[in-house]
Amino acid sequence: MLIKQTDYHRIYRVINSLILNENGNPAHACMYFATFGSFILEQHYKVKATPKGGLAAYNLDGTTILFADHRDDGYVTGAGENFHCWVEAEGWAIDFMAPAFSETAAGLQVPSKMFQRPLSSMATSINGLNRSGDFFYLSEADATAARFKDWHKFAMIGDLASIAATWFRKSPKSMAAAISVGNQSGPKSVPLVGNPLVGSW
Repeated sequence: MLIKQTDYHRIYRVINSLILNENGNPAHACMYFATFGSFILEQHYKVKATPKGGLAAYNLDGTTILFADHRDDGYVTGAGENFHCWVEAEGWAIDFMAPAFSETAAGLQVPSKMFQRPLSSMATSINGLNRSGDFFYLSEADATAARFKDWHKFAMIGDLASIAATWFRKSPKSMAAAISVGNQSGPKSVPLVGNPLVGSW
């Protein structure tokens, strides 16, 4: 593993907490999880981490989760609205949004677990998700670049990424249970919250 499960959980909770503070929905905030997660990895672990976006498919305890749009020719694409973002770092695929997967669709029963797998273990196609934990990514570089270009225009994105990196601490160092974040109406205390983990995929 590139990072310990304890630290993965901390990174997820930091980003999750900041998204909730901005009135966002963690189940639809993959760009935040990928971007802020990459920034934390680079700041605290000194590794080259890259947010990726496009088609993503997972087999999680027999439930297939697909982030993609169906095309007219019967194929699927990650270049449309139903895309997903993840992190690639030193041969590892890390999805910091995985603990929120159960919240992405009504009735979806998926336990909150860490997703951190070697890229070398990725399935060769979307049809090869035979075992729990299997995954397939198809990065859509042009669509992702266009999406991030517009998104990064918001000044608060960089501010929130810096707050996330400041808040995070590697275990066994203690982390603050809350952090003060300023806005138009003054500073606000943001509590550290998130789903508990029950293992890894």
